[in-house]
Amino acid sequence: PPPFQSPSPAPAGGGAIAAMGALAGLSGLSRSADRWVTRISLACAWFTIAALIAVTTLDVAIRQIAHVGSDKLKEIESSLFLALVMFSIGYAYLRDGHVRIDIVRERVSLRTRAWVELAGCVAILMPVCAVLIYHGADSAMTAFLGGERPEAFSGLPIQWVVKATVPAGTLLLLLSAICVAARNLLFLCGREPAPAPQGETFPLQGEPNGEA
Repeated sequence: PPPFQSPSPAPAGGGAIAAMGALAGLSGLSRSADRWVTRISLACAWFTIAALIAVTTLDVAIRQIAHVGSDKLKEIESSLFLALVMFSIGYAYLRDGHVRIDIVRERVSLRTRAWVELAGCVAILMPVCAVLIYHGADSAMTAFLGGERPEAFSGLPIQWVVKATVPAGTLLLLLSAICVAARNLLFLCGREPAPAPQGETFPLQGEPNGEA
């Protein structure tokens, strides 16, 4: 669909012009956050999925051929799965791809939906992300300074890399929350066509762009 265009505003004073400039800057910020979260999340997800498939295949092959299990491979699989989840959660929220247990949201007006999402981002999601980033980064730094060595990686001092996926992934979620909050504020100001987050939309069968 064509990009949403807000109606041309009437001539206004300096205060209104400043407000319009702030909204334009907020719109640019949300789009930049969207691009960065999308690029980083997809790149990390595809790399992690490929590595997880390779390690899991090797683990299964060893079990079937040698009839022995490998605790080291299991630990690597767990670490890769953690990385996959942490680097995907921000993108999932940005695209409304996460599970919602909500029987009220779809029954309220779009403006109410935007207010609820905005309040949730500012009052709940952003503070939780800040706490996770702080403590996650502290844990990763402690592992780095202490030279923690996971058994799965032949005793190499890289346990901090595994622990760093928590604050890194949470940072992407925080950027997604900022993007969603900004877009809902822009919607409430009449500068966006719909509240955020919005999921990917695909034409259904029988619709103009779908197959009959």
